[in-house]
Amino acid sequence: MRRSARIAASVVAASGLAVASATMAAGTAPAVEPATLSIDGDLQLTPTIHLLRIEAQGDRTESGETTGDYKATVLNGADPTPIEVTGPVTCIYVKGNTASLVYPISDVAPFGVPEQFVDVAAIKITVREGTNGGSDMVGVGLPMLTADVKGCQPGDTPFAFDGEIETSGG
Repeated sequence: MRRSARIAASVVAASGLAVASATMAAGTAPAVEPATLSIDGDLQLTPTIHLLRIEAQGDRTESGETTGDYKATVLNGADPTPIEVTGPVTCIYVKGNTASLVYPISDVAPFGVPEQFVDVAAIKITVREGTNGGSDMVGVGLPMLTADVKGCQPGDTPFAFDGEIETSGG
């Protein structure tokens, strides 16, 4: 091959690599593994004192979009009170026996949330399924500004959980 042909071939190859690199850098983010999370049960302080009934369902698509609903009912012993906190599930994490979700607070029944505060604060819930005969556990994070939430990595799970935890994907 002549020298000018080799130079031309090298320029074409380098241009192709540059275009491919730029296309990959500007392209869409890599696909996320779809996941589902369902939580239905009580946070227990003791076997007879239940503090919170948690009902949540969330789905994450391959594109990373998360949808779902969250409801927590304040309990008196094991009896429900009329106080319920609700919101949309906006983030889920699923890996092994651990799962977590984040939900902005949309309403606190029967009191309501002033319009300017709807979805301003968010809470993270983490659950761990018991292994080797261990108990299921749950943790409830403190409210934080929704705008400050960065992902939904799991938190601590200091309380017993009496209920069902179902996950798929990751």
